[in-house]
Amino acid sequence: MRDTNTSERAITQESCQASLRPPLWVWNRRIGWVSTCLGAATGLVMGLWSFDGPFSVPGWLGEYDQTARRLARLGHIAWFGLGILNLFVAGELRRSALSVWGRRTASWAMNFGNIFLPLTLFAASAYRPLKYFMGAPALAVFVALVVTAYGSWCSGSGSEGSRP
Repeated sequence: MRDTNTSERAITQESCQASLRPPLWVWNRRIGWVSTCLGAATGLVMGLWSFDGPFSVPGWLGEYDQTARRLARLGHIAWFGLGILNLFVAGELRRSALSVWGRRTASWAMNFGNIFLPLTLFAASAYRPLKYFMGAPALAVFVALVVTAYGSWCSGSGSEGSRP
């Protein structure tokens, strides 16, 4: 009887530990959805001064065609675009033919890029020299997409529905 309780406890502990460490693609999905929410939130804030809104444009952003304001708009769109791409990457990583190392590389690179590219765009709009930091997250997104595309290519030639 004592052995049964011990084994049940071990199974429960293993399942709890497994739930604490979800698969990598789960983090891509979570970050992707949070990113799209941040895209909407930044759009709501920026909309307050757009099209003669109720507030005037913050002085540090400048006019519509100035670089600082363009970087801020690009940061807002990056939250949306990268979030959606991260959701696509999450879906592909679930069924990809990539090795564990390949999946980990794609997942971490996409999450890094999804978080830090919009942040560096907004930061560069406030302090111009920070624009030099945009290259690292942009490269990470590129690496993630190339690795994911490779895994998708190697996974098969057709859609899942066409398999016998």
